[in-house]
Amino acid sequence: MEDLTTRPWEAADRPFLWDMLYLALYVRPGDDPLPRAVLNDPHIAHYLDGFGERSGDDAEVGLSSGQRVGAAWCRRLTSDDPGYGFVADDVPELGMAVVPERRGRGVGRLLLTQLLGRNPAMSLSVDNTNDAAVALYDSLGFVSVGEAGGSATMRRRPSAGGPPHR
Repeated sequence: MEDLTTRPWEAADRPFLWDMLYLALYVRPGDDPLPRAVLNDPHIAHYLDGFGERSGDDAEVGLSSGQRVGAAWCRRLTSDDPGYGFVADDVPELGMAVVPERRGRGVGRLLLTQLLGRNPAMSLSVDNTNDAAVALYDSLGFVSVGEAGGSATMRRRPSAGGPPHR
């Protein structure tokens, strides 16, 4: 992981978080990329609209040679406006992405480990065909608690960790 460092997010990171949200929208191999305008969809935008204004908003940013290379963030959504990985009002949902040229080098694991240190209980939605992401979440104590539309909803409880539970 060369010169990789991480730090908690700052207000100046908001545009980068939006870039990472776009990259976090998994596109199966062979499918056309999503238009960037998908970020305007309320079901996507609620993950970052006004980020930092709600209690529990948190993010970790990865840096290499001073350049941002990835981010992991979490936000509490409610049953009135649930996300794709929603399990409960008091459990924040995770979003994360790493720039393509830095994937597979441990950046995501480091970001998520740092964020989990501050937010040990989280949920997420992951495409069942995204083997690398599923393996990462399994290894960090996330377990599948439901499925919909080809994606698994996974949850990590505060005492989780250790070997895969799936």
